[in-house]
Amino acid sequence: MVPTVAIIIPVLNERMFIIDTLQHVACLGADEIIVVDGNSTDGTYELIKERFPYVRCLRSEHANRGIQMNLGAQGALSDILVFLHVDVRLPVDSMNTIRTKMQQGYIGGGFKKKYKPTTILLNTYRFFLNNIYLGFLKNLVGSNAIFIRRDLFTALKGFPQVDFMEDVVFAQTLKKAGRLAVINKPVIVSARRYMTNGALKQIVRNARVIFGFQCLRHQPEQLKKVYAANA
Repeated sequence: MVPTVAIIIPVLNERMFIIDTLQHVACLGADEIIVVDGNSTDGTYELIKERFPYVRCLRSEHANRGIQMNLGAQGALSDILVFLHVDVRLPVDSMNTIRTKMQQGYIGGGFKKKYKPTTILLNTYRFFLNNIYLGFLKNLVGSNAIFIRRDLFTALKGFPQVDFMEDVVFAQTLKKAGRLAVINKPVIVSARRYMTNGALKQIVRNARVIFGFQCLRHQPEQLKKVYAANA
């Protein structure tokens, strides 16, 4: 039996971005599309309800990505959950690729990534993330489009109730649970944050919090302050 797939997208004030995202997702062949709005004030929720009747749109009382994704997972009926950021684009054949990987015995996984637009610096950064952080160490982040069996996600109790680095914390638990698939065909990640903040500055911010978490064992609450201080 072919496993079913749900794509879960947490959003907050993404009215200008969500139309393109949902038009993209609609072409992928997922069995369910679930958007969880974190009480947007720009009309994102209303826009989705009006323009995309095939999308199940939930509303969270908390603007917290971990809580939003957990709420989406609770509402899903499919065998596999894919957690997608609003500014990430999946390959056109991604649903079949995910189904195949799960039928091969993987418990979950993620995609390598490519930034758009890109620069030499971002290409170098991407090489490290794809080949060392993800490929060798099997460390996932949200922009890798994390996917997992729904029953395992429930057993692991979902994303932690933290308001920073929920994806990184969850990925550490996930990789201890079994074999993770790394899909070489990349997702396309918007480089808007790097373009706005400055690519080098944003890379350094990211590196500081990842090093603090992975090597110094700092807690997400501490690292959130470090991240904000370097904004």
